[in-house]
Amino acid sequence: MAYNDSGADGICILQDGRGVWLNVEPRGHSRDFRQRPYSVWQWMPSYNGQPTRLLGALAPEAARVELVSEDGAVAQAEVVDHTFAVQMVVDMVCLRNARERLEATESTSEEGRAEFEKLMSESRTEMSKVRVRVYDSADVLLYEGPSINPAD
Repeated sequence: MAYNDSGADGICILQDGRGVWLNVEPRGHSRDFRQRPYSVWQWMPSYNGQPTRLLGALAPEAARVELVSEDGAVAQAEVVDHTFAVQMVVDMVCLRNARERLEATESTSEEGRAEFEKLMSESRTEMSKVRVRVYDSADVLLYEGPSINPAD
């Protein structure tokens, strides 16, 4: 994640020494902390065995973030200037073969769109099972709950 003092920020994937921008927000991503002490800028469930990812911003009082799988595995987020990024391997059984499911139908067909919508719904359900814990600098738990909500 990168930001500028102007307020602009973005998410970039670095691989083999090259960066690919996924999304840039000239006015900055959301920093709405009314419902929980973090905002989600991007989430990605474990499609085809890839790691689950959660990226976003932390409220001023928040200092540490953990991602917790259903089986109790915990991953610590990297936190820099009240932004965070965390990934962990989570076995999301219904998403193991997501690519094959999508490739089995023509993407512009009614069946293809229906399969895509079904995968999106399953993705949201699976990602909601992954929990987040947010702590302040004294290690007091500020939030524990689903990693994403319907607005993310």
